Amino acid sequence: MNIKSILDNNRYGHGILLIVVCYISFFLFNDEFFVNIMEARNFVTAREMIEKGNWLVPTMNGELRLAKPPFPTWITAIFGSIFGMENLSMLRFPAGIMGSLMVLFMYQFIISLNGNRIKALTNCLILVSSFYVLYMSRTGTWDIFCHSFMLGAIWIIYSAFNHHNNDSLWIKFSFAGVLLGLSFLSKGPVAFFALLLPFLIAYFSVYKKINLKQYWKPIALCLLIFAIISFWWPIYISIAHAQEAAAVAKLESGSWINRHVRPFYYYWNFPIQSGVWTIAIFTSLLFPYAIKNFKAKEEYKFALIWTLSSVILLSLIPEKKDRYLLPVLIPSALLAGQLFHHLYLAFKNESAKKADHILFGINTWTIAIVAFSMPIIVFVMFLRENLISIHSFALFSIFSEIIAMLVVICWINRNVRGMVLNTTALFLIVVIFIIPNTGGILNRNPHFKSIAEIRKLTNFHEYNYYSIGEDHLAIELVYEIGKEVKQWNTLEKPDLPEEKPFLVISTENPKALFTKAQMNKIKLDIIGQYDNNKNRFGKNRYKEHFKKYVSLVSPISIADKTFSEATAIEMNKTKDYGN
Repeated sequence: MNIKSILDNNRYGHGILLIVVCYISFFLFNDEFFVNIMEARNFVTAREMIEKGNWLVPTMNGELRLAKPPFPTWITAIFGSIFGMENLSMLRFPAGIMGSLMVLFMYQFIISLNGNRIKALTNCLILVSSFYVLYMSRTGTWDIFCHSFMLGAIWIIYSAFNHHNNDSLWIKFSFAGVLLGLSFLSKGPVAFFALLLPFLIAYFSVYKKINLKQYWKPIALCLLIFAIISFWWPIYISIAHAQEAAAVAKLESGSWINRHVRPFYYYWNFPIQSGVWTIAIFTSLLFPYAIKNFKAKEEYKFALIWTLSSVILLSLIPEKKDRYLLPVLIPSALLAGQLFHHLYLAFKNESAKKADHILFGINTWTIAIVAFSMPIIVFVMFLRENLISIHSFALFSIFSEIIAMLVVICWINRNVRGMVLNTTALFLIVVIFIIPNTGGILNRNPHFKSIAEIRKLTNFHEYNYYSIGEDHLAIELVYEIGKEVKQWNTLEKPDLPEEKPFLVISTENPKALFTKAQMNKIKLDIIGQYDNNKNRFGKNRYKEHFKKYVSLVSPISIADKTFSEATAIEMNKTKDYGN
């Protein structure tokens, strides 16, 4: 099977190509990134689901975890129970599956939208090789779940309105209800606001109006299924833990206004989040050029309104984080695909204008320069620091320069499809050769010593863990430790929490945290000091509370204490006689 046959309307060829690209993008070396705070929360909650069986009322480090719906955590817990909670690759596997489903849903949606498999393949290649889609599909967080399910629901709803018969209509709306429910059960109303609402705004702004009255029965069924799947868990929690649920709801609603507040324009650099497709998305936003030259004007306006509506709606919320832009990359891929399809037709029909040549040149030469420069960048950042082997560097350099040459040939021949494929290939070789060697870049702390090492001390597995001191224990450390860590205020509760030995974790030397009376009741052995900071000491992101002592506290019984005191007296007498 040659490249041309794959690019033609060959769904099997498209399927094979997308499976390979999804595997490399989402699954290959997916245990290389460090566990971030959102993952740690999810993984700790999943671990306690397995250990304590609290699947309906999740806990995180022993405390109720009601802020997020539990569906992604359930899936993570299932994988953790099968493959182990220390198998980071398998804990992230569900996120990769959801990323792959997002690509599949995109392909099917484009087929429903215009029936053009080439467009569908192009849009999917852009989506799968966008930076934040890759990142969120490689980390065990909630975002990829809710937005993937929502894109599937959008595809089914669109197909139900435009391609149906009486029998399939009910099936499609039922399936859409399931996907809508799973999206809500993954992260609440987030995808409804950031993905579904912008889609509806774009659809009803551009395409034919729909007489919803004739669809009211299957729509009612869809909403019923959605409501059952979405709300049974929040209703159960609001009944079983009414006060806690109300407090969480108040805290979460307040965080939208008070936490991570950014200016309105913060998200307007959204094309950058796509990585290699940044220039393509920027140039596809040139509305006067596009509306004048594109043949598929309705599709372009639909993609543009969907993209801009999503950005505007997200910008209205004071709380802003880069990862919240994930849903914007879905219509952005559709938008960039419109640009490439127009350029393909313009060059094929020999109707290209000066602006077409300029825009294609900007996109092509940007990728060519990046591909040509990558070996230099990798040499400076990786090889010179001994972070990559000479063999890997040599192979990466050869592939990168070949891609740079092929992209230039695509510019000479005005080969738009070849340019898309080679850009995707550049993205893939970065994944294959660079991601496995990012540890030294992401971890700049020469004194890094993970607290996860205490898992290897099998003699302490049966002991309970307590955090002492003023500094809080970061949830990332709780995940690394592998057990629940209780909080113990040694001043407010001077009595020992247990009569048997236990471990304490503290930022300060534990000897400074116990009173003299407490020290008389215990034997304190410092096992080690661990530093989970990824940044060097003195850097802004270096956090003291990521540096911890781990100590063994052994209570001294009355008998043991009496014996030890008697021994000390005898030793003092011996010294006196000697003098």
